Amino acid sequence: MALVKDLTLRAKKMYRQTFEMKKEGVGSILIHTLLVNPEDMQMEEPARANVTQTLGGAYVMDFGQGLFTVTLSGITGYRKRVNTEGKLMDGFEEFITFRNKIYRDFIAKNDPKLSLYWYNWEDGEFYQIQPLSFRLMRNKSEPLLYRYEFRFVCIKKLVNVKLRPSDSLSDPNPTVVWGAIMNRTSMISEFLNNVVSRVTQGIINR
Repeated sequence: MALVKDLTLRAKKMYRQTFEMKKEGVGSILIHTLLVNPEDMQMEEPARANVTQTLGGAYVMDFGQGLFTVTLSGITGYRKRVNTEGKLMDGFEEFITFRNKIYRDFIAKNDPKLSLYWYNWEDGEFYQIQPLSFRLMRNKSEPLLYRYEFRFVCIKKLVNVKLRPSDSLSDPNPTVVWGAIMNRTSMISEFLNNVVSRVTQGIINR
């Protein structure tokens, strides 16, 4: 017997997250779904409250919920795999696309008619966002991996989001099915390679 409901189980099978750029009067001009799910996600939900201590206790000024700040961090992978758009990409290509298209281009254009959106499929939360920073982290022990940290503010919550990338072995589209199989095979191979690498490194350092 499953420990969670079928609906939750299906939701957790969709790990990747999507970013979409829209332009007023034009509509969607860019959609990018992460090739590898972030290793870490931090979502800070502040309250717009100020507490002042007085002789009689405390005086609270509460203006409701503040804007959420999200930090996504992880790697873009190494081995080539098929993304949700059916294109074969490796970790380097994924990093360049993610950083240049989603962050740099949006910031550089500084166009008030442009809007950036984040679709968190796994948790069912969708927002219009404003990027704050993007960090690249490289390490000599992992020369082929690109680590990133992407911070942004959620400025508006979205409802009735219908866009969703296909990424399931149950999808009737044979291209999507093959892509899903290749993705899972690549993930397993990458995991095993990382295990072997860490074990070998440990033996060498002894």
